[in-house]
Amino acid sequence: MTNILEREAMRATSIISVIAMLAFLPLFMLGLYQIYTVLRASGTPANIVIDTNVVLEPVNTNFLHAFAQGGEEATDMIGPIVSEVRALNPRIIRIDHIYDYYQVVGRNGSELTFDWSRLDQAVNSILATGAKPMLALSYMPSAIAKDGSIINPPNDWNEWAFVVQKTIEYFSGRENRNISGMYYEVWNEPDLAQFGGWRLSGEKNYLTLYRYAAIGAQNAKNVLPFSLGGPSTTGLYRNWIIGLVNSGNRVDFFSWHSYLMDPKQFDRDQRNLTEWLLPYPRYTLLPKFVTEFGFTGAKDKRYNTMFAAAHMAAVTRQVISGGPTYLFAFQLKDGPNQDNGWGMIHHESQGKKLKPRYYVPNFIRPMEGNRLLVTGEGSWTSAVATTRDGVIRLLLVNFNHQYSKGETVPLTFLNLEPGTYSYRERFFLGRDITLQETISEPTWKKQLFLPANSVALLELRKQ
Repeated sequence: MTNILEREAMRATSIISVIAMLAFLPLFMLGLYQIYTVLRASGTPANIVIDTNVVLEPVNTNFLHAFAQGGEEATDMIGPIVSEVRALNPRIIRIDHIYDYYQVVGRNGSELTFDWSRLDQAVNSILATGAKPMLALSYMPSAIAKDGSIINPPNDWNEWAFVVQKTIEYFSGRENRNISGMYYEVWNEPDLAQFGGWRLSGEKNYLTLYRYAAIGAQNAKNVLPFSLGGPSTTGLYRNWIIGLVNSGNRVDFFSWHSYLMDPKQFDRDQRNLTEWLLPYPRYTLLPKFVTEFGFTGAKDKRYNTMFAAAHMAAVTRQVISGGPTYLFAFQLKDGPNQDNGWGMIHHESQGKKLKPRYYVPNFIRPMEGNRLLVTGEGSWTSAVATTRDGVIRLLLVNFNHQYSKGETVPLTFLNLEPGTYSYRERFFLGRDITLQETISEPTWKKQLFLPANSVALLELRKQ
């Protein structure tokens, strides 16, 4: 009898314990969530200090005026937006799908035929914007591809070399389009299954694809200077870069794509690439092109918002010194009937509306000059300062890919000459005010509130 009572008492105790645990579980989970929220929100506040006496390297903002247009339609997509693109002051514009979308290559018996008329329209539109064209040599013309598939190798590698030769002779040829300084990029995202799933060995070996493209470039006759490069992979991968270096083929530039949420990874990539190339001195100074970039490779409605603009500005701050030769924003224009596309401009079917990211390159353009020493960047706010023609400029970006919040940022300018200054405060797509400030000491302080995902450009000019 005693044992039965003891067992019943133990069972009752267990039931009460379970009930108590279930009752307190929501409070326990709430506590964990609050701890997580505090940790996530914690970070280093910015305290920006600009030393106007410490002048560093020159800064050029041309690298940001590069753009890529993807294959949303098998037509000249830039033609309808030439005036909008011209206003971006583009230096270089890249297009892909040149062989399949523009139906360049055909066959007449054993001979290949070429019709450049459709591709000419796209190149003419690029030139009309004031930019230099970059052609991604993609994809395999079905007339020469195994099984007619544009992501397969050719039946005869010599025919692929011939296609590349004729492409260069047409656009760079003195007796044809006569365009100097053209860029030819071998393929587009070769490592992506959608575009062939090429590797560095086997039947679909990118190095073979590149080698025969280089043979075609070598065989091109009576042409103006041009550049050939790659590998245009979905990210910066050491084995692809070093594989291209060791291939012994002509390489005039390196290229890759960067869809990275963390702006600081763009800077780390540049540093990594420099380190990888140190054993190969003649390759260290070759141009580096990020021929597509954004915060995600997926279509995302945030590309329509200030989030995308702040990300672009934050990336610019990271690579404004020692970064790529060109950083190609992807892409110029959405496809038709899209509300979540990568574009900086909505499709003409939706009125060619300009998205916030469209305005970033020209907003940052005044930052060209000599860089000044800046310290005190934080977890949310980053900064870079320059001086040119007596004007001190400070670019501030509040962007954090994990957790964004507004921040009041202390600003300290050191070693200013006392006097009367014109102080201009411009917020991206926001207020623009100019004040007169009397600075009586070499050190001048102020505070500025930066909302989440905001960009500001401050200018200080002595009267």
